[in-house]
Amino acid sequence: MWIDRVTNSPITHAIELSAQFAEQRQKVLAENLANIDTPNYHTQRLDATAFQASLRQALETAQQTGRRRLILRDNAQFSTGPDGRAQARPAAEPAPNVLFHDGTNARLEELLADVNQNSLSYDLAMSLLRGRYENLLRAIRGRTT
Repeated sequence: MWIDRVTNSPITHAIELSAQFAEQRQKVLAENLANIDTPNYHTQRLDATAFQASLRQALETAQQTGRRRLILRDNAQFSTGPDGRAQARPAAEPAPNVLFHDGTNARLEELLADVNQNSLSYDLAMSLLRGRYENLLRAIRGRTT
């Protein structure tokens, strides 16, 4: 059916995966912020750059094979499950230099910058999805406004 081809395109799936990854990364960042004063707590990390590289590779593979659903591979931190959703496995972030006196490695400024960047990524993905579905709805209704 034509609607299935529109809603299940590789681009739409890539945007959905980006939003799901940003959501899971936000949970990891929130946990890091919540435990910033916890002695011996080491921050967790989901690598956004590695996710984007894996997503790019999945899009290229889908384009070559004609597959509509993307498969994220070759990364220990994230993959796609059988239902096509992004699955994340955060890793402990190594200390940049030395641990602080309480045994932690968290830096508030870096955590807040990561939260802001992740929030922008999520907002972008949701705006792109909203635009795709609003255009589809407009086409179904047969109206331009």
